[in-house]
Amino acid sequence: MHQAEENPRFRRAMYLMILLLVIGYIGFKAWHLSMAFEVWDGQAIEGVVPGAAK
Repeated sequence: MHQAEENPRFRRAMYLMILLLVIGYIGFKAWHLSMAFEVWDGQAIEGVVPGAAK
């Protein structure tokens, strides 16, 4: 922690790394959700299924 307080370059690098990790996580989750919705839209329920959401 002492290094971050004294070295602005180190602090900027850490903030940048955190920002990139958050952006990467959001991008990965968006891709994950898009795949899930594609699969969900393509599902066909055969016959009557009681309690089905679709």
